[in-house]
Amino acid sequence: MNKLQRSFGELDIKFRNNDIIKLFQKGASKAIIPNVDDALQQMILINTAGGITSGDNYSTSIELDNSSMCTSTQAAEKIYKGISNPGIVDVEVNLKNNSNMYWLPQEMILFNNCNIRRKININIEDNSNFLMSESIVFGRTSMKEKFTTGLYSDFWKIHKNKKLVHVEASNTNGYTADIFAKAATFNKNCAINIIIGIGDIILKKGEIIKNNLKNSKMSHSEVSIWDEKLIIRTISIDNYHLRFALENILSYFFKNSIPKIWSI
Repeated sequence: MNKLQRSFGELDIKFRNNDIIKLFQKGASKAIIPNVDDALQQMILINTAGGITSGDNYSTSIELDNSSMCTSTQAAEKIYKGISNPGIVDVEVNLKNNSNMYWLPQEMILFNNCNIRRKININIEDNSNFLMSESIVFGRTSMKEKFTTGLYSDFWKIHKNKKLVHVEASNTNGYTADIFAKAATFNKNCAINIIIGIGDIILKKGEIIKNNLKNSKMSHSEVSIWDEKLIIRTISIDNYHLRFALENILSYFFKNSIPKIWSI
């Protein structure tokens, strides 16, 4: 029997003074840096394989040195049904010398019986600013799909000046239908997001959001600012309403508008 073909991707990119000094891309991982009118440079990450499943392996390393960047993805990352070992995703971001990173990938969509393990490591120097927004969607309700079982493991670590300042861990381990039904957990919602911000610029914007945030029946967000961190958690009935809520929140961080690729 022939072995199933596995996908892999490797991306290693470094910027200094907003210029590229290193670009290595291999396999299905690609990076595009479009010309934009906005002063903030943008980078779009692409997975040409169209999704991730068991046995796939992806690694991304980004370093900014006295540079500013808004990073997103071309499309939602789909995590398909897996049959054996997990798909592996490793991300590392390093910010040096007054750099600013807005990490705004589009949502990760989990399909039934998926198997994915992701690790994200962020290293920030004292005078840099970092904002990340990560969305997880459990099944596509617009396609009448429900996420009832799957293996999903996510582990993030953020260091500031080599000191661990935040850890975020989440996972599903098999059957999940009961979790989504309970009022104390998802209450029948299926789309979640967490925004984490570190740095003086980010915290100032966070205070404005905290004083002006309005929720709807379809989405609910809570803001906390403590220990020099901004944390915003949002839960929504579906992906469309989650994106709508996030557009309103993220718009506070940009002078003009959030990246066009994020528009509904």
